[in-house]
Amino acid sequence: MRAVTLSLIAARLLQTAVADGSTFSCQPGQSCWPTTAEWQAFNQTISGALQVTVPMGSVCFPSSSNFDSGLCAALQENYMNGTFRESSTGALEATNWESCGSANCYPGVFAPRGQTCSLGRLSALQVYATTAEHITATIAFVRKHGIRMIIKNTGHDYLGRSSAANTLTLNTHNMKNMTLETSFTAQNCPSAGTRKNIAIIGAGVNAQEAMDYFEQRNIMVTVGGCSTVGIAGGFGQAAGHGLLTPAYGLMVDQAVEFDVVTPDGVFRTINACNDPDLFWAMRGGGGGSYAVLVNYKFQVYPKNQWAAWRFQASFSNSETDLTKSTFLRDFLTELSNEQPNWSANNASGYDTASATGINLLEVMPIGQDPQGTLKQLTSKFNSFLTSYPGLNITTNAYLLYDTEKEFYAAQESYLSQFGTVGISVLTPSRLITADNFETPARVDALVTSFLQGMENARQILANDTTGALVDFLILKTGATNTPDTHNATSANPVWRNTLWHLVAAAGWLPGMPDGGQAAAAARSAIEAIKAPLSVQASYLNEADPDEPDWQDVFFGGNYDKLLAIKQKYDPDTLLNCKKCVGYLGDADPMYSCYSDSPIPSVPYPFA
Repeated sequence: MRAVTLSLIAARLLQTAVADGSTFSCQPGQSCWPTTAEWQAFNQTISGALQVTVPMGSVCFPSSSNFDSGLCAALQENYMNGTFRESSTGALEATNWESCGSANCYPGVFAPRGQTCSLGRLSALQVYATTAEHITATIAFVRKHGIRMIIKNTGHDYLGRSSAANTLTLNTHNMKNMTLETSFTAQNCPSAGTRKNIAIIGAGVNAQEAMDYFEQRNIMVTVGGCSTVGIAGGFGQAAGHGLLTPAYGLMVDQAVEFDVVTPDGVFRTINACNDPDLFWAMRGGGGGSYAVLVNYKFQVYPKNQWAAWRFQASFSNSETDLTKSTFLRDFLTELSNEQPNWSANNASGYDTASATGINLLEVMPIGQDPQGTLKQLTSKFNSFLTSYPGLNITTNAYLLYDTEKEFYAAQESYLSQFGTVGISVLTPSRLITADNFETPARVDALVTSFLQGMENARQILANDTTGALVDFLILKTGATNTPDTHNATSANPVWRNTLWHLVAAAGWLPGMPDGGQAAAAARSAIEAIKAPLSVQASYLNEADPDEPDWQDVFFGGNYDKLLAIKQKYDPDTLLNCKKCVGYLGDADPMYSCYSDSPIPSVPYPFA
């Protein structure tokens, strides 16, 4: 019966592959698929780095050979722990990208457990690379057999790019090397000069690991808001925004050199002089598209005290219709009026607004007196909030931290909501440019669209009983103070004029209904917010995987140049991912799990 099933799957996939013309379309059950002996021989060439994927939830399924009630209890306790999930071969940070149609291995944390555990869209096998040679050998193997390869680092991806059914995963998670060069000259590039304080990290280093290492050397790093994000992967290759962005720029602005393996299997050190077009593409054009990163070399900065203003309050809303909420309109208007000055003075922040409350984290991470500067910048807005009638203030505190790491540790519980794991997530978003804050009329239009977006989401989820929600996140991490005057990076140019990165983050529980309502609510919210914007742009790592005009919205006019570079270094599209440069479209077999005819992964040994 298994052989018959495999043959049927293979026939469907082969038909799709032929229609699509994809070179890398070989699937389990086809003659091109490697035999068990060939997989084992390949494993020997990479020093045993090939691992069988074990779905994290399998320990909770009595029908699984991995069933263990003790391990199941530990899993259920840590299900929403990012570090715990990151350490598993069979888990991603967002659970919706683990499933393929109804095939999944959800362990019954939030909903009744299913009868069977399936790989879903997780690859059956993964190469846990630790050297460039492992990467080169893996590329040669997938070329020989025509297998689709995907790249996974930490699995923290909101568009499903870290998983694809019936593929081989090249996992860079174990590439953890870190060094600090106090004097650095790019290879064969004397025109770049000598730089101080250049960090060199392996592809698998996450934000927490980087902060732990470099704080000991009195250095701070341009990380994002989530400690489990791999900063050299999609983050460091697609822009990379965070609380230091207003002061120092995006993560790609810090990059000075990369070590990579290109799709032809060649190890290269690329910079402004060596393969400068490829270096440019990988400084903002997205991860997993042009080459496999080995080492990321970037500018870091002397440590500094960090100041924060935390404000939290709730309010009674007599109006069911959020577009008529007096407080929300006043709050968003005043916040918008303050934003240009805050951004110009290098303040950053992560704020949220809901139908019943607001939660603010404003940050000043540079300067000799960051707390004094932050108090001065926010004093007017603080007075506005504290004097607002009927506002129930639960937190209003200015805080000072000696280091970046200390700040992140203290604010972990708040920051975790900006990168919640162990649930299903969708993140439609827009970059809000400075022109929207220039006049009272523009501010009013922005605020009105924001409130309409909140109301749209409220109406769609009004009768939901599954715990689905949409959080409205205002991320004040634009790069207006660091213009890319020489076009040195390929990050969406709209970042250079952005004051807010606005996200309507939909979340729903794994095992509950498919999240259609939550996704619809978030998309309807962003549709309203788009209305007054003169420029339509999104951060390509925190966006809607079904964004219709994605080439322009994600890449902002750079797409054609990026595609030409992609075709130069990867002419047969060995590297491919959802809505990345060179995306082949959903007809490619690797995207079946996005479709109405999903084909889940076949487990090893594939027969």
